[in-house]
Amino acid sequence: MGIDSQLQTKAAAWLKDAVAAIDGNVVLASPYLAIEVCRQLAFAAKESRYSWQLLTCLDPSAVANGYLSLTGIKDLMESGVRVCHVPRLHAKAYLVGTRGLVGSANLTGAGLGSSAASNFELGIDLSADQVAEAKLVIATWPASDVTPKDLDAVLAKAKDLTGAQQVPSGDLDADSALHFAERLLSDARDGRGLWVKLEYGEPKLGGWCRQSLFASPAKGKPGFKPGDLVFICAAATGDCYAVVEVTREAELKPDDYVASREQAAVERWPWINRTKPRLVPDELMALKLDELGASKQALQNGHVRLKLDQFAAGVRALARLATE
Repeated sequence: MGIDSQLQTKAAAWLKDAVAAIDGNVVLASPYLAIEVCRQLAFAAKESRYSWQLLTCLDPSAVANGYLSLTGIKDLMESGVRVCHVPRLHAKAYLVGTRGLVGSANLTGAGLGSSAASNFELGIDLSADQVAEAKLVIATWPASDVTPKDLDAVLAKAKDLTGAQQVPSGDLDADSALHFAERLLSDARDGRGLWVKLEYGEPKLGGWCRQSLFASPAKGKPGFKPGDLVFICAAATGDCYAVVEVTREAELKPDDYVASREQAAVERWPWINRTKPRLVPDELMALKLDELGASKQALQNGHVRLKLDQFAAGVRALARLATE
């Protein structure tokens, strides 16, 4: 940035002034949107002779958690604003004619500094040349026009996120990966045990797409409890490629397990826990053990507990990789 650039800590006043003196087309980018801000912008856009475009991310979890107002988006669309969906949008940029501001603030009261409990944000003014350059960059993003049907679909997915838990079945696409990840994180915050379990050999994706089990060594009953959430990690490759939920207390040499394994394996790993799938991508994802903050040395007994931040980071990474 040049030496004449100015820092902005309250973007609401900047945006109000810029909109009141528009001298060119408007391009706004914000992942989160509040209804009151959208309605203010919709009124301004309706009265403007310039074109308006808003780029956001139609994230069902953001809608479910109240961060993204679909009603606000609808108001903008009805006022002639071209609304576009950009996957993984994180940028916050307000390009109003020849004026521009980029920073950390979303188009919400808390982000702009207009609400009673505002965030601590920071933005910086752009020169006219930088505004033009930023518009060229934004034009390269993979944006798709949003339709009323898109809003209905996102709302349905958001409602599904807050509904009854479902076990994944069939192909795991980008939308379902997001859904299952959000359910997992909601369950993880309920105080369940969070683990990573080392399974010997290569990754076995197909084996975790249905009810299954994992075994533990003969060192006493393992600490897994029903409802605990477990990352499965392949010992041979270090890939953490599936998340399952424990469905029963640990069992010692149950008949079906004994009948399906060699005697030596049963004696070495006599305890088993039964599982159901929670997040199992169709293909192997490049999520390694060290990305969970765990090491093979810590897994000498075959499993180790994870902290919530470790588990959450892993789940989000797995879901993100599944959407690529």
